[in-house]
Amino acid sequence: MESQNSPNGKAIASLVVSIIAFCSACIWYAGIVFGVLAVVLGVLALRGENKRQRDLAIAGIVVGATGIAMGIVAAALYIMMFMAAMEADPVKMKDGSDTVLMAVANIMSILG
Repeated sequence: MESQNSPNGKAIASLVVSIIAFCSACIWYAGIVFGVLAVVLGVLALRGENKRQRDLAIAGIVVGATGIAMGIVAAALYIMMFMAAMEADPVKMKDGSDTVLMAVANIMSILG
C-alpha cells in the first residue's frame, strides 16, 4: 500500500532529462542522447506498476521527442554550414581558419 503513495521516480527523471535534452539541443549529440534517455524513461514509467504521475511521464516523452527532433535539426544545420564553408574556400578549411564566418557568409549569399 505504501508503493501506491510513493512518487514515480522514472516519470520525474524522464521529465528532468527531457528538459536537459531540450535545453542542450544546440549541441546536437547531447540533445539526441538525452532525448532518447527521456523517452525510454517515460515509456518505462508508463509501463511500470506505479501509475502515479502519468502526466509527468507523458510530458517527458513529448519534450524528449522534441529534444531529439531539435538535435537532428541542429546536426543538419551543422552539416550544411560545414558543406557551405567547404564550398566557399576549401584551402582555408584545411587549417580551420574562419570556418564559421565563411559558412555564414556563403549561406547568406545563397539566400540573398
